[in-house]
This record gives sequence, structure tokens and C-alpha cells, in this order.
Amino acid sequence: MLSKCPTITVGSVVLTAFYEPVRRVFPWPVFLLLVSAVIPLLAAAPNVAAVGNAASNLTFNSPIAQGAIFVIYGTGLGPDAISISSTPFKSTTLSGTSVAVTVGTTTVNALMYYTSATQVAALLPSNTPTGSGTFTVTYNGQTSNSISHGIAPSNVGIFTIDSSGQGPAIVTYPDFSLVSAAKGANCGGPNTFCGAANPGDVLILWTTGLGPVSGDDALGAGLGQNMPNVPLTVWLGGVQAPVTYQGRSGCCIGEDQIVFTVPNNVPTGCAVPLVVQIGATTNTVSNTTLMPVAKGGRDCTPTNPVLASVNVEQAVMAGPVAYGAIELNHELNGAAPPVFQDTARFEFFKILSLKPGRQPFFATWIDDQPPGTCRAYNNNLFGGGGTDPTGTVTLLDAGSSFTVKGPNGSVPITGNPGEFSATLSGTGSFLVPGSYTVTGSGGADVGPFSATITVPRLPTLASPANNTTVTRSDGLTVTWTGGDPAGNVQILVNSALNNSFNAGGTATCIAPAGAGKFTIPPYVLLALPAGNLAGIVLAPADTGVPFTAPGLSLGLLSTHNDGAGYGLGAGTGGFTLR
Repeated sequence: MLSKCPTITVGSVVLTAFYEPVRRVFPWPVFLLLVSAVIPLLAAAPNVAAVGNAASNLTFNSPIAQGAIFVIYGTGLGPDAISISSTPFKSTTLSGTSVAVTVGTTTVNALMYYTSATQVAALLPSNTPTGSGTFTVTYNGQTSNSISHGIAPSNVGIFTIDSSGQGPAIVTYPDFSLVSAAKGANCGGPNTFCGAANPGDVLILWTTGLGPVSGDDALGAGLGQNMPNVPLTVWLGGVQAPVTYQGRSGCCIGEDQIVFTVPNNVPTGCAVPLVVQIGATTNTVSNTTLMPVAKGGRDCTPTNPVLASVNVEQAVMAGPVAYGAIELNHELNGAAPPVFQDTARFEFFKILSLKPGRQPFFATWIDDQPPGTCRAYNNNLFGGGGTDPTGTVTLLDAGSSFTVKGPNGSVPITGNPGEFSATLSGTGSFLVPGSYTVTGSGGADVGPFSATITVPRLPTLASPANNTTVTRSDGLTVTWTGGDPAGNVQILVNSALNNSFNAGGTATCIAPAGAGKFTIPPYVLLALPAGNLAGIVLAPADTGVPFTAPGLSLGLLSTHNDGAGYGLGAGTGGFTLR
């Protein structure tokens, strides 16, 4: 199954290694920089702020694996203009920049890939000792501060389309065509998009961090080397996928391939969570990525019925899309003790273009995860967070006069045409369960409309109990009463590393409300940091209905409820993850 990558032509540039088999579809953090073409001009002494896996961008709770590609974030790390090695991972210096990693009394020099003022990418040599390490950057003779970061034998990061470490994963068919939300007309071979995966398909997942190789990384030691002894599990939509190969790619230093088969019982949708776990009880869990899965065709059907009603991926592939989004939100306002407020948000705009390489994956970015699945987000200060796939948009005039009518009466709303928010109730007393109708008078670009939606009944959290301790490797069974028996609930578990919550992780699971319970798998909780700053919230899953109006390709009226629980600003208390 393992194969080397063919020569690929992009424009007039011939690419011969998998480091650049089309930058727009196989980007590492450097390619995001190249697309933006903006490197802050910071002439300062080197300062290292964070270290993370180059694929996942996880900068905490995630050690760097021996033989993995990593990224250092900071200032003054290298030249103002990005410098990319013409022979990646062959030298320990590049344009005056070098990286030293010390574990105990041993110091190794990383193999350079690119350098810039704010980011440096390199490969951690396979012979680096494991344990607690320190990273420093030297640029033009000045050495930075040192930053501590763990070194492990294995810890996988999955490459993603936008280089953020979140969103659509880079997964290919055996011919190196991409798994995507829709099948392209020229499907077949590198640089092409061949649609959603089907059960039984054999796929290649592109990662870094499977583990060390024997020999000199710079000389290409271990290329094509299988690593069957790494205790690896691939989870697709919560279902374990059979793996037939896990090891170095046949072409590229530091890049790993995991060859797996799509299970028959996997959930379908445009945004099915995809995760790699090393071991069963450790926190070496990859970033959570997404992959489209379909049955009986190559165009994924969105889990969100509104997106499915207009086949949003095909609409985006065909040309500009005029989009209207109205949200009715029952949300926490950040006060303590928790205080709810009710708001309405109106957005009307036309998508004129998407960012390079994003079009075939648009539905994956915006679709909901399937019920019965979980995904983890990481509150990174560096690198992660995902990116909006839209490129150029223009606001549309849908008028300035709207009305929201529900069980508690009507609220007239005025706002700037195109995009604005308004308060329905400062105390959260307006949006109670029931039917709501939103009307608009129309404007120069979008005509009058009326849309009706039901705000679902709230579920009540029964367990886990407040101020309890949860062992992550055991998973967590959540139970509740009430809610909309025909709808879904959303379970939100957050764990933070500090009181500002700017570093930590959040897991979101969707489950049928009528089930009354759901067990969060261990690998999901292990993706969150251990500690006592954890909380849980249970809420109705976001719901939506389509609406039509002259001038719109798609209109979406949705509801969101922050729910109730403890911790996370939703109530006093919390629990401890260990």
C-alpha cells in the first residue's frame, strides 16, 4: 500500500517531494504563511513563546515525538522574510537560525525546514532522549530564552487543509487524490478531489510524530519503515478503523502515513471526527480533525438538514452564494453568578471567493458533527483555532427592519443592513421553549421574508455530580432528563490550565436527547488537560431551518442555547479531571 509520491506540476513549478504536492491542498504552517504573504517585521532578540507539533499545532498537553516535525512560535526567531530550505531537514542551520533541544545532559540540534521572525519549523532528531526538554533558538549569534516541553517516543499530529490543526484532515486515496466533500470533475491522481470516503475504502492519513527511526534522519533513514509496535488506534466517528500500515512515508523525512479502512458502521456526514490515539491510558491523543463520509456516492450529505436541503457544497462549487443567517441566542453574558441574555444576530452576505484550496471542503468546515460523536477543540494561543474558509465576501442589504415574535410577545428590531446584533432580553426571559417567527421587510439586495422555528425544551443534567473527580482513561457517562425527545443534546466539557481559560481544551459531544445518557469515550477526555479547572454544560443542540427570500441562495434561521451546568461560567463548582 505504501508508495512514493509522483512528480507534480503546479503552474510552472515542478515539485518532486511530498513536502509540496500542491501547497493549496497539502499545507503545513509554512504554506499558510506563503498564502498570506505577511510576515510581521519584528527586529528583536529571539524570544520563544511556544512549541508545538507542526501538524496539530498543539502547544500544551502534547509532547513532541522523536523524529517529528515541530514548530516554534515567538519573535525575532529569524529573518523578516521567510526562508525555506531547498533541502528540508538536511541541515541544522538555515539563514542564521538554529534550534537546540536539551534533555538532561544531552543537547541535539534540530534539522531545519523554514525560518522567519515569528515561526521556525524543524525536525526533532530520532536520537533525542525522551523526558522533559528545553528548546532554544539562536539567530545571528543571539540565543533566545529556553522553554520547557516534553519529548515522547510517539505523539501523532494530523495535517489539515488549512494548517491550523483543526477542520478537514489531509486524507488521500491510494492515488494521492484527496478525500473531499464533493467529487471533482477531474478526479484521479494528485492535485484532484475525489469526494467523500465510503465504507470499505482504503485511505492514507498524513501525519507526523509516529515515532523515531533507526539511523540518521537527515540521510533519509527509515523512509518506508513500518512501525507495527506503536500501539496506535484510529477513531473515525467514534468507531475504531482497521489499520494496515503505520510508519514513515516512502518519500519524505518526518512525514508519516497511516493506512486505514473505513468501517462499515461509521457515521456519515460531511464532518465526521477523525482522531489518532497512542496507547489506551495516556494523553497522547492527536488533534481532532474532520473527514467527509458518504454511502452510495462521493458527495457527502450534511448532517445539518438545512445545508443538505440546498446541497451547499455543490452550490459553492458552482459559483457565488448569497447567504442569510439569523441566530436566536440564549447565552451567558460572562457575569458571575451566571446571567443569561437573549440576543438576535443578522448576517446577509455574498461569498465571492474562497481561500485557496478550500472550495472542495467547504461543507466539512460548516457542517455539524453527526449525533453520537465527539470532537475536541484546543484553546491554543498559537497556531490553532481553525480558519474561516471564505475569502472575499460582500454584505447584502436585507433592510433594517425586523421582528421576532414568540410566546412572550413581539420585539421589533432595527439595525444596519448587512450585519448586526440586537438584544431581545437582558435577563434571558424572552427565548422560552416554543415557536418563533422572524420577519424582515427586505432591502435593496434581499427581499422580504418570514421564517419560523421552534426553540426546544431544555434538558436537565443529572450526572456527573458537581465537585466530583473524573478519571479520563475511564471515560465519562453523562445522564439527563427532559429535552426534546426528537432532537439532540450537546454536552460540553472544558478543562483549563489557568483561570483565564486561554489555554486548555473543550470537548463537544452530540447525542439523541431521548436516550437520556451518553458515554464520552476515554480518548476524548484524554485530549483535555488534567486539572481541577473543569466544568460541564448540557444544552439542546443547535437547531436550524431554511428560509427563502428573493436574492438569497440559502437562508438559515437557527437557535442556540448555552444551557446549564457547573463550571465554565454556567454555575459554581466544577470537577477534577485526572
